Amino acid sequence: MIPAESLAATLSAWPFRVESLTPMAGGWNSTTWLAVTAEGQYVAKLVDDVDAAGLVSGLQVAEFLAARGLACGAPSRTRDGELTVKLPEGTLALLRHEPGTPPDLSVPGQVRRAGRVLARAHQVLRYFPADSDPRYRWPWEWVTQSLDMIAMPEHVTVAARHIWPEILRTVADHRLSISVIHADPGPDGFLLDGDGTADNERDAIIDWATALRGPLLYDLASFAVITSQAGPQAGRWFTEGYAAQMPEIGPQLARLDWLVKARWLANAIWFSSRIERGIVRGSDSPTANQDGLAAAYAGMTAGL
Repeated sequence: MIPAESLAATLSAWPFRVESLTPMAGGWNSTTWLAVTAEGQYVAKLVDDVDAAGLVSGLQVAEFLAARGLACGAPSRTRDGELTVKLPEGTLALLRHEPGTPPDLSVPGQVRRAGRVLARAHQVLRYFPADSDPRYRWPWEWVTQSLDMIAMPEHVTVAARHIWPEILRTVADHRLSISVIHADPGPDGFLLDGDGTADNERDAIIDWATALRGPLLYDLASFAVITSQAGPQAGRWFTEGYAAQMPEIGPQLARLDWLVKARWLANAIWFSSRIERGIVRGSDSPTANQDGLAAAYAGMTAGL
């Protein structure tokens, strides 16, 4: 953990005068602080070096979205025009703090509203100038690379290698829409402005560090998987909201189950990597990574 005085000194790289710093609830992939400045509220976000490239790519996506009117936790550039600052503890970014609260998963209207926010983001990202970064190539090279390199239980590896070709075949055969996606849109990534009862142009979708190019359905599948413990209705309401904003997705929804398996496969890789690297941040449970890997295996193999 970076000392508070070191963090405050580092934030002088940005053109703001920081009045206070408050640690925010811990995430699985980063450490964050609320930075109150004379110019407004920001989020200071620190990630490990291994995640720095993804953070920078995601900041570029958020900057693109913000320039087109979507509230997304856009990055602020340093005095030198940089998106991040390198520290001994990792890589630091400063993001605009978005107001609002996550959708209540028991309230259909709020969950549908979050789905519409994702659809609006996808509509803008059709025009994002994806470059040669491997994360913007489909099929995802990192899946097979991870299965070759990351230590995983044999039964998990066997299941993953079995379903990945089937997922690729489904996407190709049914011509599922491919574009830049969020890739990890959980409920905490949506901030509904106002009282949550009606759409608001300030509704936000934040945390773009995992952005990829892939099937649009993968984002819908990710929300369904992330909220699965709350029951299947949350994923269904979210998809309804998305389809109301982007009705052309309708014929593709019959293939959503295969993208759900793709998300469980990604979870298997992610939890296996955390176990291999000894990372425990993000949960108070000492068995969170093992539990996540077991759930991922069950999700990949369900119905097979």
